[in-house]
Amino acid sequence: MHEMALMQGLMAKAEEAIAGYRVERVNRMLVRAGVLANVLPEALQFAFEAISAGSVFAGAELCVEKTPLTARCAVCGEQYTSLEIPLKCPVCASAAAQILGGDEVILASIDFDQPDEEVE
Repeated sequence: MHEMALMQGLMAKAEEAIAGYRVERVNRMLVRAGVLANVLPEALQFAFEAISAGSVFAGAELCVEKTPLTARCAVCGEQYTSLEIPLKCPVCASAAAQILGGDEVILASIDFDQPDEEVE
């Protein structure tokens, strides 16, 4: 299950991103995963719950968005996106393509609460 290692990396990035803030708790974390990243959202959720226990991330909602792959048709040169595999060029219907992207996993956003500042 590569999702555990993947989530450990995402959590390290998330902790780094919020380090400069006084965070009471994290409400939501959004992760975007390309079609070719081979990420199982349920396994990523399990890993998130295990790793976040006892931290400001505990109880937060993990949202995993599937993002399309980007390809260039080897026949007509059309660049296109697709959530479906096998690929099919929308212009010429060729299955021959150069993959340009779609295997990335990105920590897109973190929603968190900060303590109210006391006004004197």
